[in-house]
Amino acid sequence: GDMRRGQSLVVWAIREGRQCAKAVDEFLMGSSVLPR
Repeated sequence: GDMRRGQSLVVWAIREGRQCAKAVDEFLMGSSVLPR
């Protein structure tokens, strides 16, 4: 699986990390000003 995606795996990981941070921010603060 990892070999097939190659470098795009890093892009996916960064995007999912940002989505997670935004969700946590919204949960804790009630809203988020973080970019998508």
